[in-house]
Amino acid sequence: MLSYSKMGTKNILKLRASGKINLYLNVTKNGRDDGYHEIKSIMQSIGLSDELTFEILERKNNHRSENKNGIYITCNNGDIPLDEKNLVHKAAALILDNYNLRDKYSIKINIEKNIPVCAGLAGGSANAAAALVALDKLFNLNIKAADIINMASEVGSDVPFCLNGGTTLAEGRGEKLSELPHLPFYWIILATNGGKFLSRDVYGKFDLTGVEKKSIHKELVNNIMEKEFNDFFGKLRNDLEDVVVIEDKEILAVKEKASELGAVATQMTGSGPTVFALCDDLKTALDVYEGLKPLSSRVFLSHTKPNSLTIYS
Repeated sequence: MLSYSKMGTKNILKLRASGKINLYLNVTKNGRDDGYHEIKSIMQSIGLSDELTFEILERKNNHRSENKNGIYITCNNGDIPLDEKNLVHKAAALILDNYNLRDKYSIKINIEKNIPVCAGLAGGSANAAAALVALDKLFNLNIKAADIINMASEVGSDVPFCLNGGTTLAEGRGEKLSELPHLPFYWIILATNGGKFLSRDVYGKFDLTGVEKKSIHKELVNNIMEKEFNDFFGKLRNDLEDVVVIEDKEILAVKEKASELGAVATQMTGSGPTVFALCDDLKTALDVYEGLKPLSSRVFLSHTKPNSLTIYS
């Protein structure tokens, strides 16, 4: 669910968009005509988030600009595209076009990035979900839940999850979602070496060299329902990890160190290369956080979160 604090002015809205980790990811090879892969994944929202500001302006009040499409994106991270390649742009364009708003309004969007880019944390997808929700509210569209999910799926496979987040089973290419009971609070340490892995490249390599494995998602869902978390954490797996490790062996060193320092579970998330480590208590989390710094270029202290998006201004 969305969480709300006080609303802002009529034409400006600010949101925090949380990243995610894949607690479990099972992948099937070459199974779809649309180029995507069938997955079974248990996803979890995390506290690490980007901050986005959306402002809508009436066209008649706008200054002339070379940008004719009415979507203006700024960002503090130079690696982020500011045009149609950005999922936020794609989400905003869907709103403008589907509701005949492009000739009447333009949209200014600022993205304050904290989530690492191309790191398996769905930062871009979370930002796109924020765009759909923010513009729905700013334009008072009252989009039906099924319709906004369909638009999210059109933008990207992880975007439907990022609309609500929490603890969720994702199937199909990621658009078929089943909400699960929230995990208890756990500290999460995220470690990345700064490498950028495009999802399509990693899935392509999985098709060539990966090994399909029988999904155990039903067992894991049952563990969550029965609150058998020790069993649950003992069976976590990411089918893409073996493929990414071929090029980034630091993943194994980070996992080994995190386990040595007391993490209850650790593995690569998504298409990598970020590794997460879950910890029961803050002392252990801080030990893992400090212990992974020599092995990784960026380390974050975060936690589980029951939702993806927070409207705060």
